[in-house]
Amino acid sequence: MKIEELHSTAEYTNQLAELLIRVVDDGASIGFLPPLEKQRAEAYWKTAVTPDSVLWIAKQNGRIAGSVQLHLCTKQNGRHRA
Repeated sequence: MKIEELHSTAEYTNQLAELLIRVVDDGASIGFLPPLEKQRAEAYWKTAVTPDSVLWIAKQNGRIAGSVQLHLCTKQNGRHRA
């Protein structure tokens, strides 16, 4: 398994959308309801990388097997949050 940080989702939008659709269909409670339309999943990933977030993907055999996002707190007291 290989972990990569993404600075853009353009290259992986299709794979990320497929992964999102699968986990939503399997019952993941992540803000979407099944059946998730591919267009909506792609739209989500096109806006997922921002200056205030970090996105990592896990690749296995050249395909995305999972993803993790970290949303940074940019508020004045953000340095003191866990």
